[in-house]
Amino acid sequence: MALVFSLEATGNFLFKRRGWLPVLLFALVLPAMYFTPYSTYAPSTRLLLSWGGIMLSLVGFLIRAYVIGTTPRGTSGRNTKGQVAEELNQAGMYSMVRHPLYLGNYLMWIGIVVFAGNICFILIASLLFWIY
Repeated sequence: MALVFSLEATGNFLFKRRGWLPVLLFALVLPAMYFTPYSTYAPSTRLLLSWGGIMLSLVGFLIRAYVIGTTPRGTSGRNTKGQVAEELNQAGMYSMVRHPLYLGNYLMWIGIVVFAGNICFILIASLLFWIY
């Protein structure tokens, strides 16, 4: 039972500070870019990583914008102290994906990481996001 309480406490901590997580990710990308051997990549590979990362981030941003723009009142909020919702949202993107905002966040984050071009960092960021 202690693990359940630990996971809940960690989840609440991350939920309250979720606005700072992208800043932490960006701070981790800089060293990853420093240690990535870009000179060994072909120019076409570098171009693919750059545009692929930009496109992934753009798709994530568009998903978030669409979900936020079409979410009815009383189903979600921008609060950080706790969840407040009068009813469960089951329409639009929520009918296809359980957490479309998280999907958008993941795509935006992974786009930044792909732009860095380090496969190990892509796997680490994906695992960290999955744990989050």
